Amino acid sequence: MNARSIALAITFAAIAIALNTVKIPTIYLPGFSYHFNEIPLVVAFFLFGPKIGLLVGILHLAGQELLFPIGPTGIVAYPMGFLALLVMVSGTYVASRLISQNPRPNNQFSEKKRSIWLTACAVTSRGGIMPVLQYFLLYGLLFPLVLGTDLPRTYAATLIPSFILYNVTVALYSVPLAYLVAREVSKRLRIGVSL
Repeated sequence: MNARSIALAITFAAIAIALNTVKIPTIYLPGFSYHFNEIPLVVAFFLFGPKIGLLVGILHLAGQELLFPIGPTGIVAYPMGFLALLVMVSGTYVASRLISQNPRPNNQFSEKKRSIWLTACAVTSRGGIMPVLQYFLLYGLLFPLVLGTDLPRTYAATLIPSFILYNVTVALYSVPLAYLVAREVSKRLRIGVSL
């Protein structure tokens, strides 16, 4: 990894950390809010691939823990957000592999169709995997170990539809916006998009 890659990773991580302050609380899931900090992280994955994208995510995670501490729940919440990002980006990776195996001549996909495929696979992966992980982390780890109290299993199970809605909507706004930003940045800076 060269100095340019490290500088780009630090820049994208700083943008993501700055966007931590922008929050839109959810009505249906107490304690959760929509953040725009995932957009620059996904842009970094799109522009520079998994190596630099992972570095940006780790720097962002460290910055969240240092600059925006939220007590004992931050030990679980911030890494869970990073895990959700990785699950979502892995969905976009699957979409890019499916697109590259397209039997059309020269693998031509319109930008609109590419964005739809990336978003659909991100929604499927994040909306299918993260609610289950959130349920088990909330029920088995956060409440008993970090907060010292038990959450009734039936109450935790009733939160699963809200977890699904939250994860689906995050992927629905962050992936298309990140793809649009990545396309524009790659045109202006003449960087090849990795997806």
